[in-house]
Amino acid sequence: MPHVRELNWLRETVGVLCLDDRAIIAASGDDAHEWLQGQISNQCEGAQPGDAVYGFVLTLKGRVLADVWALFHDDGIWLEVPAEQVNAVLERLDRYIIMEDVDLEHRSDLRLLTSQGPHAAKVAEGGWNTDRLGTGGYSWVVPRAELDSAIERATEQATQLGGGWISRRAWDFVHVVTGRPRFGTDFGDWTYPQETGLTNVAVSFNKGCYIGQETVVMLQNRGKAPKTLWRWTLDADEAPAAKTPIMKEGATVGEVTSAAPIDDRIVALGFLKRGHDEITEGFEILGKTAHAVGPVSEGPALASSAR
Repeated sequence: MPHVRELNWLRETVGVLCLDDRAIIAASGDDAHEWLQGQISNQCEGAQPGDAVYGFVLTLKGRVLADVWALFHDDGIWLEVPAEQVNAVLERLDRYIIMEDVDLEHRSDLRLLTSQGPHAAKVAEGGWNTDRLGTGGYSWVVPRAELDSAIERATEQATQLGGGWISRRAWDFVHVVTGRPRFGTDFGDWTYPQETGLTNVAVSFNKGCYIGQETVVMLQNRGKAPKTLWRWTLDADEAPAAKTPIMKEGATVGEVTSAAPIDDRIVALGFLKRGHDEITEGFEILGKTAHAVGPVSEGPALASSAR
């Protein structure tokens, strides 16, 4: 199957693609760096041009409005956010520019390319270290008018290294296999940071105040989240659809967020309600035996990188 070959590229060499589901917001002005520290969940203090910081933009009530890569460069900061959320993120960020010298602009003229895999740095045209799957990765920004030529160069370089261009289907597939959840599919504005399993890469518990922090800290100090995202395997022939219930002894204890077939089995991500995570067997999805592999926070794609 083609996506298995592409998965191997991402694991063993390098795959490249255009992240057309992500958008760029430019943040500039004398106060942009300090102001951003109060807007996202990870530590930005001390970041220099060439650094990349992954985190969340939260609502005032602490839910995940968007995930973001803050890409620091000489003239300011590019905020890489889900394209579907760009207007909501702009509105939310602009609301908290009070007296600061900060300008925000959706840069619809820019596109984002990424190389992911152990040899990602050999393909990237400068850019930022943005490991999205746990195997290494870089991303760089190109003008829309130069996108085709940039894609051609990156694909040729990846091919020479034994990799190649990654299809959108394979990109969606690999997130499930590696246990790296995606915004809008596995988590979103209906989840708290602790429910995503991404706190060890997206949240700093050592930084100063930021919007939504009170809820995050309160939840952290009071114990477990209402639900957490887990990795699953399923003895079935077809992948279950999103929102398929996860059952245990006739009761609904969670739901699937995404699933994909690989090696004669189904792998999936799905939420498990608090209180049902002590025993990893006895679960069913669509009447088939489901095995709880473990929380995504403990998966191989999520080595801690919170600052």
